[in-house]
Amino acid sequence: MGKRFKAAAVLAAPVWMDKEGTLNKMVEMAGEAASQEARLVVFPETYIPYYPWWVWMGINNPKKLELFRYLYENALEVPGPDVERLCQAAARLSIFMVVGINERHGGTLYNSQLFIDDRGRLLGRRRKLMPTGEERTIWGWGYGGDLKVFDTDLGKMGGLICYEHSMPLARFALYALGEEIHIANWPGANFKSQPRDRSRIIDAAMRHTAFEGQVFAVFSSSCMSQEEVEFYLELDPANKGILSPGGGIAGIVDPLGNYVAGPIENQEGMAVGEIDLDLIRDAKHMVDAVGHYARSDVLKLLLDHRDQPPVIFKGGFPGGGDRFSRDELLGLWSKIRERLVVQDPSLERDLEVFTSRLEEMARG
Repeated sequence: MGKRFKAAAVLAAPVWMDKEGTLNKMVEMAGEAASQEARLVVFPETYIPYYPWWVWMGINNPKKLELFRYLYENALEVPGPDVERLCQAAARLSIFMVVGINERHGGTLYNSQLFIDDRGRLLGRRRKLMPTGEERTIWGWGYGGDLKVFDTDLGKMGGLICYEHSMPLARFALYALGEEIHIANWPGANFKSQPRDRSRIIDAAMRHTAFEGQVFAVFSSSCMSQEEVEFYLELDPANKGILSPGGGIAGIVDPLGNYVAGPIENQEGMAVGEIDLDLIRDAKHMVDAVGHYARSDVLKLLLDHRDQPPVIFKGGFPGGGDRFSRDELLGLWSKIRERLVVQDPSLERDLEVFTSRLEEMARG
């Protein structure tokens, strides 16, 4: 392996009710990470425009609808101008960015991660498979294709969001796909609405994921600003005494379960540390979750990578016209690919990966 690089895990509050301000803040923090020679920077769950803590509060339906409208209007479309702005920043700073967003697609919102490389390319977007509890009132589900690992210049990078880390099979799927760098986005707050300490759960989940999968875990979470706390206290006075500024935890854990950066807690900051992929080899000497320490003769995972569209058209598309056959589509793509490589030979590797994925999808 032999790859070493620095990564940065962010702990920060969004600029409250200000998407443009939050985007500016993200670019500034990415610049700070780059100034510390970080090649990768990770931001919190649904950082744009914010994590909707109000879903867990006792407010009436008209107010929830008002808040949902704001969230919907300020969510990001993928691709879209806000995503392009982040891509341009990543290219300018020569840094990989993984960003948690509220994504808008049609009439549905999703809790999504964006993976952007240091040349400003959107490597992919993945959606949270299962929104947690009350989150299901505002976010749709992801599907099997949202369990993916990106082969990057830094290493093989995958991710999960928040309580997806309680899904053992989702974690195992990423390990089996060759994940080396695990990205985790979490919300953070001093919000004692449940009998659990969020930061301790995050710490336990991240150290276990790193150990279990023999991966580096880079995890980021948000915290609450005074302005956000005041908003929620006015929204639901029952929050008095159980809600205060701060919260959150961020850090980097190696494949042996040790922190190489952080953790930082309860206030804004950035945990920057070195990732040495050779440690993965050392960890796998003892335990390889998808190799010599797996028992595929006893336990197997079935992963359905296909999308699950609500409508499948058979016998032609509505409005006339026949659907292309699989062979016709692959033949057409082959011609397009040849022309693209002639125009820009540097695209050849990316197009090979895309072609392989396209052929896999065509096989169903």
